Amino acid sequence: MQSFRTKIKDRAKVKIEEAVKEVEEEERQNRLGPGGLDPVEVFESLPEALQKCFETKDIALLQQTIAQLPEEEARHHLKRCVDSGLWVPDGKHAGSQTDEKEEDEERTGQGEEGGEEPVYSTVEK
Repeated sequence: MQSFRTKIKDRAKVKIEEAVKEVEEEERQNRLGPGGLDPVEVFESLPEALQKCFETKDIALLQQTIAQLPEEEARHHLKRCVDSGLWVPDGKHAGSQTDEKEEDEERTGQGEEGGEEPVYSTVEK
């Protein structure tokens, strides 16, 4: 009878560990950025100076720090940041008029392909 209880307890431990691993993997999958990388893993792999830039959300410091890195290393880190969603190049600000216009065009099916011609302004010298 005791061996049966021990087997049940051992099997319960294994099942709990499997469930925890499954939940952790689901959370990781939900975090993946547009390039399929986990932002947490990418952030932890960045040099400390770059981590500080992201923590403080200081774009000027980020640009300065990237400029100090060797070009190949800087490209490597920035590509991983983009692929993980940590950095969104040319990101739009929430609630801007451009975002609202794009959302309207998506809803109505208009836009560049919807037949409307883009409007260009001239640059004065």
